[in-house]
Amino acid sequence: MNHQKFDTVVVGSGTSAYYAVDTLNKAGQKVAIVDERPYGGTCALRGCQPKKYLVSNAEAVAMASHLVGRGIVAKPKTDWQSLQILKNAFLDGRSDAEVKNWQRAGVTTFHGRAVMTGEDEVTVGRDRLKAQHILLATGATPRRSNIPGAEHVCDSEHFLNLPDLPNRIVFIGGGYISFEFAHIASRAGAEMVTILHRSSRPLKAFDQDIVKNVLKAGEADGIRVVLNESPISVESAGNELILRGSKNAVYNADLIIEATGRIPNLSVLEGDCGNVEYSLRGVIVNEFLQNVSNPRVYAVGDCAATKYMLAPVADEEGKTAACNILEDNIKTIDYSVIPSVVFTIPSIGSVGLTEEEAKQMKLDFRVNQGMTTDWPSSKRIGEEHGAYKILIDKQSDEILGAHIARHNSSEAINVLALAMKHRIKASALAEFMWSYPTVTSDLKYMVK
Repeated sequence: MNHQKFDTVVVGSGTSAYYAVDTLNKAGQKVAIVDERPYGGTCALRGCQPKKYLVSNAEAVAMASHLVGRGIVAKPKTDWQSLQILKNAFLDGRSDAEVKNWQRAGVTTFHGRAVMTGEDEVTVGRDRLKAQHILLATGATPRRSNIPGAEHVCDSEHFLNLPDLPNRIVFIGGGYISFEFAHIASRAGAEMVTILHRSSRPLKAFDQDIVKNVLKAGEADGIRVVLNESPISVESAGNELILRGSKNAVYNADLIIEATGRIPNLSVLEGDCGNVEYSLRGVIVNEFLQNVSNPRVYAVGDCAATKYMLAPVADEEGKTAACNILEDNIKTIDYSVIPSVVFTIPSIGSVGLTEEEAKQMKLDFRVNQGMTTDWPSSKRIGEEHGAYKILIDKQSDEILGAHIARHNSSEAINVLALAMKHRIKASALAEFMWSYPTVTSDLKYMVK
């Protein structure tokens, strides 16, 4: 066994780990980073970035398709194999380059499965790493079911790397991954796309009036959403898969993707030798991202039991945890204003309270809502599904929540989030001289 000592050992190599390691290393610490998978993490290699390549293609196809007969002659067709080549060109060599960059910066890198074998110790193969602090940034893994035939069901990573696009795809789960991939598959040419969701509320974290708008858009594009339906079994029959549902329905498919959520990756705690308290939601931490039972351990990102599983939040947690390791717990994170997006077509942008939440809190607010399909910004691109809902405090005139489903809502929601963060009044947004005509200039109509 090889014994080595470090100031901090970071387990995981995603962007949250990157910001932590970079901060600690520049402060002069002796740092080690460990990952059993290629360096770079989920967002860069298996999630946000590669997914956006597929999303951007779907958006381009959709925009052109919306204008067929309105200035465009024919609907474009996705070349899936060329799209995968474009996406993979972004990924090729990234992990190896990252390892070399860390090594050049003086960070010690390890590749292998890490397990805490003591309160201040991580073991990777034959290497035993002692440290003053251990930062867990191990992310999350797809939740998998154990129904009969589950071995025939694939996860989101499999979809991202499909060499060819099947004609019939069933997505299990009504969260953002299923919806985003369903819209990608439909626009890329899949003939039958189905989403099965166990309850009556798909995309349950988002405003349901806005979700209904996206459901209509998906239905118009041939996406079938079956609510209150769960898989009972899957079997392989020749070249097709047969999924049997809880409502006695049968779904025939060429590919089944399970996307029922992600769970914290806590394999590093196997054996419970680290005295690290955790729950089903992840490593339990205090406001400084420090574990409540082992003060040597900090946790960030999807493996921590914090509120959000979002890449920008994880990045900020990485910076914050590193600061607290260096400065003995002086920094906390404000989670009050966090925008999020579902990259469907149209995309959903959301920040702050939903109307349902605001009513439960008995707040005094007004609701500005409506459709955008008759607005010039929608008509010029042929967009037939678009809606918004803005919650405004009656007393302070500040925005409590904003929810948009239309082209480029993923960008517009950032403006509204920034306004909420800095408490800019709705009237100020309405009166501002935006560059015109733009998607953001439409915000003034939403907040009047």
